[in-house]
Amino acid sequence: MLNRRLKIAVKSLAFLIAVGLAWGVVYEQIGRWRDRARLPQIGRSVDIGGRTLNISCSGTGGPPIVFESGGAGPGLGWEPLQAEVAKFTQACWYDRAGEGWSDPGPFPRTSAAIANDLHELLKRAGVPPPYVYAGASIGGLNSRVYGGLYPKEVAGMVLIDSAHEDEPLRAPKFYLGRTAPRFLWRPLCAAFEAAAFVGLVRFAQSSTAQGKGPSQMARDEVIAALRQQPKSFVGNTSAGIVLPESYAEARSVARLGDYPLIVLTAGLSGDFRNAELNREAAAYQQVWIHEIQPKLARLSTRGYQIVVLNGTHTTIPEEVIINAIRQVVAEVRGGAASH
Repeated sequence: MLNRRLKIAVKSLAFLIAVGLAWGVVYEQIGRWRDRARLPQIGRSVDIGGRTLNISCSGTGGPPIVFESGGAGPGLGWEPLQAEVAKFTQACWYDRAGEGWSDPGPFPRTSAAIANDLHELLKRAGVPPPYVYAGASIGGLNSRVYGGLYPKEVAGMVLIDSAHEDEPLRAPKFYLGRTAPRFLWRPLCAAFEAAAFVGLVRFAQSSTAQGKGPSQMARDEVIAALRQQPKSFVGNTSAGIVLPESYAEARSVARLGDYPLIVLTAGLSGDFRNAELNREAAAYQQVWIHEIQPKLARLSTRGYQIVVLNGTHTTIPEEVIINAIRQVVAEVRGGAASH
């Protein structure tokens, strides 16, 4: 009798799990359909070999500017800068795999994988090299790796408070996320992918601008909604898990040649609303300004650093970025280059 009851209990539990998983898959598919309806694509999809990436270009002339986003989020955040840069050259932003309107990409999502995706995207989208890269934070890391993999396709670079491989060694502990052992990288990424497929990621996140139509959503609301897509969560989590490998890939790029390179460095640390944390952050900011970021400028014989005194990691003024891009474009075109 006990064995019979146990078998019934096990079968019932298995049935409930199967029903829950099936419901979760349906829930996720409905959510994706709703995302497509309320977040109409900005840009165009380009097949890079069995999957598509989204890219948006405007303006004419060369060298084309390629914006590389920092951290999580779609390329749409560059749209205001794109509009200004497009006044003097072609300007393009794109969505990395899993971001915005791009399909997810295979494991691992390291800087090299991202650079290879972008190389194929630009080629198939008909954007002619050489390019000037404007890379912020982690996007700067990706831009450097691109320059190492495809040196003949890069004409110049603007690194906007760019990430650097020395950070894990020099930054305060509260700056750094926890890293998993290498043997767990693939299983963890697979677990997040499975959680997204059965709707767990979507269920756990609150909805942004729910009930608003596309015309009612401001750009910031659209960006926030795109970030909350399960594929975005999975892609960024996966990239974070393999970040040590991306640092190693960047470290292998010891030189970036002799093209114009401007390194924009934040002069201020952020406010962490804690006196001790702010003290540690301020001390590290001096290391960041005077020791780590100058290494980026030395990657090119024509590189130099600009410390943006009123800027933090997330608030480098747009005017400063645009002027730096304009300066690099002028140097590439053979214009005067006064530092």
